[in-house]
Amino acid sequence: TNMIDILGKRYYFFALSLLIIIPGLIVLGVMAVRGTLPLAIDFTGGSLLEVRFEGTQPQPADIVTLYNNLGVEDVKVQTTGEGSYVMRSSALADDVRANIVNALSEEFGTTVTVLRFETVGPTIGQQVTSRAALAVSVAALIVVFYMTFAFRGVPHALRYGICAIIAMLHDIAIVFSLTAIGSLFWGWQIDALFLTALLTVIGFSVQDKIVVFDRVRENTGIFRRLPF
Repeated sequence: TNMIDILGKRYYFFALSLLIIIPGLIVLGVMAVRGTLPLAIDFTGGSLLEVRFEGTQPQPADIVTLYNNLGVEDVKVQTTGEGSYVMRSSALADDVRANIVNALSEEFGTTVTVLRFETVGPTIGQQVTSRAALAVSVAALIVVFYMTFAFRGVPHALRYGICAIIAMLHDIAIVFSLTAIGSLFWGWQIDALFLTALLTVIGFSVQDKIVVFDRVRENTGIFRRLPF
């Protein structure tokens, strides 16, 4: 059977990864410098209001203008596949939220149904970020220790753990880079679901490396002369 020479074509795969990672990290760095990181209210704190209009379907720009007239300058409006509108802004008090809903109904002459209203404080957002970073760091340390132990019969066992961490960082960089590019062109945001997806990618990345390196360990006794 014909087999794909993956290692022989490794530089093509490296180039493909760099083609995604470098532009994405540059975009992310520029956003960080400008203070425009695509963070959802899960991390920055703020309010999310989702409504449905029974009759007239206004343009998102018109809703932004209405918010601005009521003193809320940082709102972002998105439409959903279910025909509702999601408005993200700085934290809104209950009376402000009620005023906005009434103004939407009066401005567009239709019944407005509130589907969801959530407010997240910035402290909660900071806790989510710090705990996510802690989870990734602990996972990386566990991988190094586990790989070193599992490969203790192989020369320089520590390097397998280091390689697994480098590969995991590569996978994380791919996710962040694609998200940065997506936020630039399609308005993607980093929210709690993104964090869930990132941790899932890390989990599969670690599992993949353990399986692959376990096969490498089996082959070290057969191909003793092959370099690392």
